[in-house]
Amino acid sequence: MISKLQYISLDRIKDPERPMRTDLTPESVDELVFSIKEVGIIQPLVVCASGDNYEVIAGHRRLLAASIAGLTEAPCIIKSEKGLDREVLKMHENIAREDINPIDWAIHLNFLKDKYKLTNAKLAELTHFSEAWISQHLEIGSYPAEVLDAIKSGSLAFSSARELAQIKDPKTRKIYVDSAITNGVTPATAANWRREANRPTYAEVHQNDGDASQNVVDLPKIALPICSVCNLDIKPEEQLFITIHKDCAPK
Repeated sequence: MISKLQYISLDRIKDPERPMRTDLTPESVDELVFSIKEVGIIQPLVVCASGDNYEVIAGHRRLLAASIAGLTEAPCIIKSEKGLDREVLKMHENIAREDINPIDWAIHLNFLKDKYKLTNAKLAELTHFSEAWISQHLEIGSYPAEVLDAIKSGSLAFSSARELAQIKDPKTRKIYVDSAITNGVTPATAANWRREANRPTYAEVHQNDGDASQNVVDLPKIALPICSVCNLDIKPEEQLFITIHKDCAPK
């Protein structure tokens, strides 16, 4: 592995061919522009040769901010990796320096898996993440639109989004996602919401009762609550819930 530090003119440094970040805008680097104007670029960019010029491997934000700040050159560490080795280097440089959106991780991991025919185990080995982490991120592409939008905007943490994405009914899922965005939600609460939303209704559980020809699978039986007045089972459609203070409950 060859690497060296030198100052390179900004007009010879190209944006990454496949950037890890898809949400990079001039507005998103305002604070970095101010810092560069005050103290310069503290952390060198990492680049690889691309013809007579160079491609950014790590430091895409710094390159944009340096250009906006009016710099003409930037300190760069030049690497010699190509192909898959270059992509792995890009991932590790970004892991070390910047927080990447889970959706951007998903896009990049899916690209590597398809282009280089990698298994989840190999991706885990290359990135030093667990195989479960890789699988979870590869699944993001199948998430419903409202969950993807919430992750991308930063209004829903990935750990909670993973749970809410598994809610089967679209209308119910949207209600929970909107509530999570408005009021916040912990991963544990999101998991409870997912279990509650996907719990079979009384009608679904007993849909084949009395029809022996259709009882191919034994559906789970739900223990129904007992009425404290008549001591009989209360079906879901007959249940009445009252929300009151503890101190206001009948004595």
